[in-house]
Order: sequence, then C-alpha cells, then structure tokens
Amino acid sequence: MNRFDYVAYDATAKELQANFKTLFEVLAKALEELGPNRPTSLALTALEESYMWVGKAIRDNQIERNGSADLEEGRSDS
Repeated sequence: MNRFDYVAYDATAKELQANFKTLFEVLAKALEELGPNRPTSLALTALEESYMWVGKAIRDNQIERNGSADLEEGRSDS
C-alpha cells in the first residue's frame, strides 16, 4: 500500500470522519460570525487544512487497525 493511495473508509472510519466533520462545521460557523476579514479568512484556511490532516490520520489509523485497506474505486493518482 502506497502512502498516497486513495482508500475506501470502513464503517468505523466513516463514523469517525462524520463526527469530526460535524465539529469542524461548528467551528467554521463560529469563525464566519466574526465577519469577513483577513484573520477570519486565515483561520478558516487553517481549519480546512486541519480537516484534511484529520482525514489522513483517519486513513492511516484504518490501515494500521486493519493491516490494509481497499482502494477507493474511481479515484486515481493521475
């Protein structure tokens, strides 16, 4: 398994990702209430980056937990 392969989440990973998504959406909404300005924009960008890294951590955790993972059909590195 290549570190850059797209993998299909199993049920545990999907549930964990959904929980994190809900939390990130709450944070994003709170940040947006600060109004459109550069600091808010930077905070939202950092939040988006954090969400991406959470997805990578969930992926890596799933592979470690299961020893491997199915590749996600329809996704490629090209």
